[in-house]
Amino acid sequence: MVPLHYTICLYYMLIFLVLQVGNGSLRSISSLERLEELAMVCCSCIDDEGLELLSKGSDSLQSVDVSRCDHVTSHGLASLIDGRNFLQKLYAADCLHEIGQRFVSKLATLKETLTTLKLDGLEVSDSLLEAIGESCNKLVEIGLSKCSGVTDEGISSLVARCSDLRTIDLTCCNLSTNNALDSIAGNCKMLECLRLESCSLINEKGLKRIATCCPNLKEIDLTDCGVDDAALEHLAKCSELRVLKLGLCSSISDKGIAFISSNCGKLVELDLYRCSSITDDGLAALANGCKRIKLLNLCYCNKITDTGLGHLGSLEELTNLELRCLVRITGIGISSVAIGCKNLIELDLKRCYSVDDAGLWALARYALNLRQLTISYCQVTGLGLCHLLSSLRCLQDIKMVHLSWVSIEGFEIALRAACGRLKKLKMLCGLKTVLSPELIQMLQACGCRIRWVNKPLVYKD
Repeated sequence: MVPLHYTICLYYMLIFLVLQVGNGSLRSISSLERLEELAMVCCSCIDDEGLELLSKGSDSLQSVDVSRCDHVTSHGLASLIDGRNFLQKLYAADCLHEIGQRFVSKLATLKETLTTLKLDGLEVSDSLLEAIGESCNKLVEIGLSKCSGVTDEGISSLVARCSDLRTIDLTCCNLSTNNALDSIAGNCKMLECLRLESCSLINEKGLKRIATCCPNLKEIDLTDCGVDDAALEHLAKCSELRVLKLGLCSSISDKGIAFISSNCGKLVELDLYRCSSITDDGLAALANGCKRIKLLNLCYCNKITDTGLGHLGSLEELTNLELRCLVRITGIGISSVAIGCKNLIELDLKRCYSVDDAGLWALARYALNLRQLTISYCQVTGLGLCHLLSSLRCLQDIKMVHLSWVSIEGFEIALRAACGRLKKLKMLCGLKTVLSPELIQMLQACGCRIRWVNKPLVYKD
């Protein structure tokens, strides 16, 4: 039998099972009297028989996760639920080939306790969502990410009975329209998190209803929804907003960012990936109105220059900054960020072709908390790289592919300076044959995992 990996706490037991655990282990686990949470993600050796064994054990179990357990069916889950009136959370993402009637009927026994249900990646129907609403009206979180068959009618039936919902995940439910948002807004007044990635049929009309009726909204994901500045004008009413994801929404401009910045001062995460109309003016508004930003993604926003990065330098709480393929920024802009954002932990500068040693020297001097850095394709030299790696004592992960200005000797000296601290390293596989075997062995002996890649030198705008 494969040994179990678990953590025992004073008042509860939480177990994360390793991939090879099978039904025999569940027989042993079922005898644990204080077991409250059990995660079996990707345990392909577990099937319905194992869940049947688990169902005969202690009644203390409150949370079960069988996500991506390929041999678990809804029949097995029904057996597990049977008689367990205290189950609060059930995660069954990407595992059930179909949802049987027995499972649906057993959900009714959890009517007073079940608060979280995640069915991501499954095939659902309007009647199923209606049945879930009737059986589980205490739900505060429902996960339907990438579920086929989710329609406006199904969502309407669900939320009409589950008015306590605070988190709704409709990622890639691309049949959903403004009618679904209207139903959510009308019923779920306490909504805090709404994930709508790739729901391309929604627009500012539906979001206006959400913003008006759900004043507690803290997170919304609109990635690849094609929303524009008009939608952001409505969302700006949500003064409690913490997380806003707008990646691939190319119609968003500085005007929309100004709307958000005017009233969403509690924002801590903003994703503007490939929002290519954003300029330095948008960053000026953001830095002025959203001082609490910690995570910011500006990858491929290629109108941004060093002036924009100068504005970001005032975001003292910034920890994660992604600037991939900002071809107009230089070491001057990176210096502004390094000097002002001293809490920076992760920085992505891949394909920032004009970033040079000046940027690395600034990072080496000021970004002392930096743990993860990507400088692939940057115009840095061995001197700058060596100074960086010898100075940043917290740096654990660095990606440096196609540093054409760095010599073999430069790599050798820089890596020796960081040996003992680096845990992850990404470099061209061609370097594997020219760097000294002793250096590579020394890095690996110190716990560094080296990823050798074979990528052509292709420049992108």
